[in-house]
Amino acid sequence: MTTEFTRPFVSVVTVALNAADTIEATMASVAMQLTEFEIEHICVDGGSTDPTRAIIDRWAARSRRVRRLYEPDSGIFDAMNKGLRLARGEYVLYLNADDFFVASETLASAMRGLVPGGSDNPDLVLGNVSMGIPGRYGVWRRRKVPRLLNRLRGSGLYPPHQGMFARRHLLESVGGFEAQLRYSADIQQYYELERRFSLRIRRRNVEIAFMRAGGRANASLFEICRGTAEMFRRLRASRGALAAAAMVTIKSLQSFAEIRLGRPPLELWFNHSAPAE
Repeated sequence: MTTEFTRPFVSVVTVALNAADTIEATMASVAMQLTEFEIEHICVDGGSTDPTRAIIDRWAARSRRVRRLYEPDSGIFDAMNKGLRLARGEYVLYLNADDFFVASETLASAMRGLVPGGSDNPDLVLGNVSMGIPGRYGVWRRRKVPRLLNRLRGSGLYPPHQGMFARRHLLESVGGFEAQLRYSADIQQYYELERRFSLRIRRRNVEIAFMRAGGRANASLFEICRGTAEMFRRLRASRGALAAAAMVTIKSLQSFAEIRLGRPPLELWFNHSAPAE
C-alpha cells in the first residue's frame, strides 16, 4: 500500500533571480537524480523579470519533486531561509541557480549507506565542489573538503557549501542564515554549527556540484575583499580580533589552494541542460 506523501530524505533548495541563462541545467540535474529515497526540489524566486519562473514551472509540470515559492525577499540569504522553512527533508543542500549536480548518481553516492531516520546518520555529509566556466580554459577552483576539517575545529577551515548536506534541525537551531550579511552568511553558518555542536561529519571524496563562476561573492577581487572584510567583522564580534584574524587567514589560504589553471575535467561539467518539454 502506498501513501500520497512520503517525507523526503533530502531537500535541495535553489534560490533564483533572473537566472534564465543557467537554471535549466540546475533543474535538469536535480530532476535526473536516481535515488532509492525521496527527494524534493524547493525553488524560491524573489521576483524574476526574465523567463526564470517559466522554466521552473515547466520542470514542475514534469516532476512532483519540485515545490515553488514566488515572493519578494530581501536578498539571497533571506531567500535561502525561506527555502529552509519550506524544507521537509532530513538533510538540506543548497544548489544555486547557476550550479548543477555533476551526475545522475550524485545524491545516491553522497548518501550511500544512510537510511532515512537512521540513528547513526551523521550531522553533515560533505563532498567536493568545483567552480569555473564549463568547457573554458582558464582559472578554476577544485574545492575539496579539507582532510583536517573535523580535527581542527574552529580553525577557519570550511567545507564547500554546495557540497554540504546538513541535518535540517541543526540549520533551524542556528536560525538558518544571517540574512543581513551580503557575502559570507553561508560560511558563517558553518562556523556557528561548528561552534555550537560536536558535529558528526561524514566526508565523501566524491564530486557533488559544479558552480559557474561569477556569483556575487566571487565576481571580482574587489567583491572577494569585501566578503573577507565582512567575515572578519562578524567573527571579531563573536570571537575576538585575534581569533577572527586567524580564521580569516586560514579560510583565505584554503581558497587560494583550490585554484587551478586549465580546463575543468569533462566529468565535472557534463551538460544537463536539455530543455524541459
